[in-house]
Amino acid sequence: MSAKDLVQQYKEDVNNLVESAKEHNLPNQKIEEIFDNCFNTLRGINEYEDKVSPKVSEESEFQTSTKNINQLYAFSIRIIKIFLLIFTLAIFIYILLNVHQPTASLVLRNVQGLIYPGLKILRFLSVPIIKRYPSLTELYDESCLLENPYFYVHDMECWPCQNVYSVFELKGPVNQSMYLSGIPYVTKTSHQVVPYTELRNLYELNEDILNKESSTIKSTTYKIENLKELFSQNPDELSSSNIHFSWRINKMSPARIIRKLFPRPEIFPERTGQSVERYIIVDGTKASPYSLPNTECGFISVRQAYGQRTIFLKPSQECSGECRTLSVVLQPSTILLYNWWYWRPISLPTENSSDISILYISSYC
Repeated sequence: MSAKDLVQQYKEDVNNLVESAKEHNLPNQKIEEIFDNCFNTLRGINEYEDKVSPKVSEESEFQTSTKNINQLYAFSIRIIKIFLLIFTLAIFIYILLNVHQPTASLVLRNVQGLIYPGLKILRFLSVPIIKRYPSLTELYDESCLLENPYFYVHDMECWPCQNVYSVFELKGPVNQSMYLSGIPYVTKTSHQVVPYTELRNLYELNEDILNKESSTIKSTTYKIENLKELFSQNPDELSSSNIHFSWRINKMSPARIIRKLFPRPEIFPERTGQSVERYIIVDGTKASPYSLPNTECGFISVRQAYGQRTIFLKPSQECSGECRTLSVVLQPSTILLYNWWYWRPISLPTENSSDISILYISSYC
């Protein structure tokens, strides 16, 4: 039925009511009062529903919110219980394998045959992730993904630094026993200085490889965040600034290129192996102090390729109570050798220095 028909039906019903009231001898005034009372009653019911419905809605929303919170709380409790169960089980297994030797031998015999298949399955499962995030392949060249800041060696012998009062300066061939002792010393090499311009020329000749294979770039300014921005700087402005730029190399391709300017020091024995990891650090004359990085191998070579830099050799945490802090000013073509098990060097600017500083850091095992 359409709206027009409904209105017409409504009019007819009202007229029928009026006619029925007149047949019962009701006056017109009384009939109007009856209709007014009916309309007032309907109006009051509508107003009451309008007032009550928002409250009902709010109560319903509150009940829904409370239900969601309870479900979330129950889920969190369930997760915590599962985590505690796994943690407790792992601790129990660890203690059992370290205390009960027959169990450890039984597990070891059965697990060895599963290592290769397990790694194969893990590699198969990681293929979709590598395809989705190809930058993760750079982690393949990392020997350590996360360094333990709380690493500490108990009862470490500190004799290489106990009676050392200054950094030795050696001339001529270095005794092999001196090299292996871990006692810090500096020596002059036959290597030529490497100014900023030569380093830039080498970069421009191998720009594609170095940009692609560069590992970690760290800088104290947002203006220099990659190699291209570094070697586009004016050398004079760079030398008088407080910029510190560190370039970490841990791949063979850039290592072969860099070796043209930074060959293997002739003071190392032939049987020592050089780590692929190396650093090139460029500092302005006002660069703030910073700690030299710890490398893969323990014996570290710090070559002052250009400019000057002051190095403070602080004893490691294990030897801080038995050894003292040393200092040395590195001149161009000078190499500082030390063992990071005993020393934690800090690089500082040298007074009255006007040239940019270029450090080349490598390590040997």
